[in-house]
Amino acid sequence: MKYTPINRKIFDAHSHIGRFGIQSMKGNNVEPFCGREITNDIEQKVHMEKFNISKAVVMPHYVPDQKISFVEYNPIVLDVISKLNNVYGALWVSPLPENTDLTKQVLASLPVKKIVALKISADSWPKGIGQNPATWDKNFKQNMDLILENTQKHNLVLHIHTGSNDSDFLTQIYPFIKYAGKEVAQQIVHMGSAVGGILAFVPRFIELLKEDYNLYCDTSFTRSFGPNWLVNELKKNYPEGLNRVMFGSDNPWGLFPSEYWKIEAIDCSEEIKQKIFYDNAANLYEG
Repeated sequence: MKYTPINRKIFDAHSHIGRFGIQSMKGNNVEPFCGREITNDIEQKVHMEKFNISKAVVMPHYVPDQKISFVEYNPIVLDVISKLNNVYGALWVSPLPENTDLTKQVLASLPVKKIVALKISADSWPKGIGQNPATWDKNFKQNMDLILENTQKHNLVLHIHTGSNDSDFLTQIYPFIKYAGKEVAQQIVHMGSAVGGILAFVPRFIELLKEDYNLYCDTSFTRSFGPNWLVNELKKNYPEGLNRVMFGSDNPWGLFPSEYWKIEAIDCSEEIKQKIFYDNAANLYEG
């Protein structure tokens, strides 16, 4: 099916590279992204041309065996960004003690040209260990502190997944943001994701921006009312914050046309839409 978007520049601030493949989950062997996964520069180029994407930030697709993300998918990210001028990369890191050596290898490789971010997700950690520092032991805390130190040192952005349970915005991500401090640039992915997460996220995101935390968010994989509400709240209460909202597809978890129209349908000015679709990500990742 040919997709024809409205003619505008698009910077996808959040999409994945690597094969999720077949995983044993929820009592079944599932392959939810068959035929839609991107595994090399050619597939990335075709995908971007199909959906009129001008630029993108790509990061490893993470699977239950995290070593795959480190050993197989981080190298694919590096290869793709070396071959496509309009693509930037984020590398997978993990504060889990069993991933210490792999994470240290990634951090020791920095800075890397066109690597603009690091990616972590509490959904990939054992249950009971979340983003909330109160859930960490000594070794976990040391690794997280090392990740935060290198994020700031190399002027990178830390991508923080939001969702349910150990990545719940209110109980997990909000305390983490406070712990990380105002100097570390953080992209809060999915805006809290589910309804409850969005309701917790929107007012606190504005509050944190007013307190000068260096935060951004992307609109991927969130309920459609979320970006609309956030834009309206920012227009009324903190217009400067409209520079901190970015479009993301979360491909292949998100279907690009659905993610696109979630923003295109917002009743706001063309200037605001263009900030979200392109300008804000360009200013952050190329500024």
